[in-house]
Amino acid sequence: MLQHHLLFVDDEPMILHSLSLLFEDYTVYTATSGQQGLEILQQHPISVIISDQRMPQMTGVEFLRQAKEIAPDAIRILMTGYSDLQSIIDSVNVGEVFRYVNKPWQAEKLKETVRFACNVADQRRSITKGKITVPPSSFTLGIPEIEHRKSEFELLFVDSNESHLQSFKAFFEPKYTCHTTSSPEEAMHTLRRFPIAVLVSEANLNGVDGVDFLIAAKAAQPEVVTILMTGMKDARSVVRLINEGQVYRYLVKPFPRESLRLTVESAVIHYKLYHDQLACRAKLSEQTIFPQVPPFLGSSASLRQNFVARSA
Repeated sequence: MLQHHLLFVDDEPMILHSLSLLFEDYTVYTATSGQQGLEILQQHPISVIISDQRMPQMTGVEFLRQAKEIAPDAIRILMTGYSDLQSIIDSVNVGEVFRYVNKPWQAEKLKETVRFACNVADQRRSITKGKITVPPSSFTLGIPEIEHRKSEFELLFVDSNESHLQSFKAFFEPKYTCHTTSSPEEAMHTLRRFPIAVLVSEANLNGVDGVDFLIAAKAAQPEVVTILMTGMKDARSVVRLINEGQVYRYLVKPFPRESLRLTVESAVIHYKLYHDQLACRAKLSEQTIFPQVPPFLGSSASLRQNFVARSA
């Protein structure tokens, strides 16, 4: 029996039974409602949560949103159909899902996804168990504080419309160092040259698909937090961004300028916390490779006496 605990949430008992059989090598918990799932999360150390979207009383997105508050380190996976376009978008912007699984699922692909999610959960757990604390100053990055000083974090905006780029720079430059470009190739070069925290891209970049660009950017710089701006709701694009690009937010135009500001600042905090986790992981690795050697007990005189006694 593997150490990972899985939670499946679906209002259809037969589906839960099938999933339990498929993952019989794990410790499996099942719930027929979001509320029941939340109660299980409060009682058991769940590694991975897999929830259906269409459920009565509480949707999968709403359940995952509340699950994130109870078990923030648990990996969240949403199962639904392409017809649930708004729920797919909400799963990014509200539930911050790790992966999206289309129904009906393929057994081997689902098992591979859950296996990968368990590996990520192990990494998060190792950081938590290490009990390494980051200095308090590193956790003081809040929106009110950002308002009063220039942030050390850098933003990159990619848009084929030059006037949009000028507006972004004018709006964010007082707080952040902003880079702007209309070229995906130049954007990739900027990502390699500068420590970009947040990448915000338009969906259509002079014939280049913004989804393809963000996926490539995330593969080249895994630490960057990505945001897509688009005038169209496209289910398949959102699913690709979730499963391949780990997009942070999906903004559908038109949206208020204040929404963009809050989204970017939330992304900056997300980036900061990610780097704090990396620092903890590096510290844990250092302690594993170079463990502390306990000091010798006793004085040098007593050590000499013991040596003389053994030699006599």
